[in-house]
Amino acid sequence: MTFSMLPFLFVIQAVAITIAATRTRRSGGINVAQSRSIIVVLALLGVWGAISAFLGLSGWYQSEAFLTSLPGFWITMPAVLIIALPWMLSATFRETTNAIIDHVPLHYVMAFEGLRVLAIGGIMKAYNGEFSAIFATWVGVPDFLFGVAALVAAYLIYTGVWGTRSAIGINLFGFVAIIPSALVLINLGLPGPMHVFDESPGMASVFEFPMALAPTLVVPIFVSINLLVAIRLMTKRH
Repeated sequence: MTFSMLPFLFVIQAVAITIAATRTRRSGGINVAQSRSIIVVLALLGVWGAISAFLGLSGWYQSEAFLTSLPGFWITMPAVLIIALPWMLSATFRETTNAIIDHVPLHYVMAFEGLRVLAIGGIMKAYNGEFSAIFATWVGVPDFLFGVAALVAAYLIYTGVWGTRSAIGINLFGFVAIIPSALVLINLGLPGPMHVFDESPGMASVFEFPMALAPTLVVPIFVSINLLVAIRLMTKRH
């Protein structure tokens, strides 16, 4: 196990979302029950994160049963479903997320998404021979570039140079930078029916703790936020 910012990044995500929900409630944008629904979702994400950490520390993510099960297609889904199911099934929850997105200044949203520049950590690990170079090149680099673009967008939106249309484009870029390429790429480098290439360190390094928290928790949260923000902004424009 090596040091990683990923556990702290999830804490930052949870704290930032909690602050946004609290401020929206205090401004009258949502009620107490709606604010609590956000806390419940964050708590469920925290529980899943703890489970994922346990699976990583216990070695299950390195087991043959896991690595040959095409995990790229399903291990990313628990975090996504924890967010997506309430959003799809509950109009009240959709109203809650929309109100929070509306309440938070757009340049703050983009600055928050700019935290993905921390993908530079995985890139550096690959450069040092501690992480999959293929994954870092084809997923880590686009993820990092999205983070840079989000920070630039935050500044340009704050200064009034860019507007909603640019934010929609950047958020869609943040989504497609990961989906579906990363999901497919993971499986191509693991033993199983889609195995295509070998490398050293192999793709299994993606699931070593604490790096496993990236595909199972932190990145799905960021990508889900990209999609929710893009949908809300497009809905308001049209």
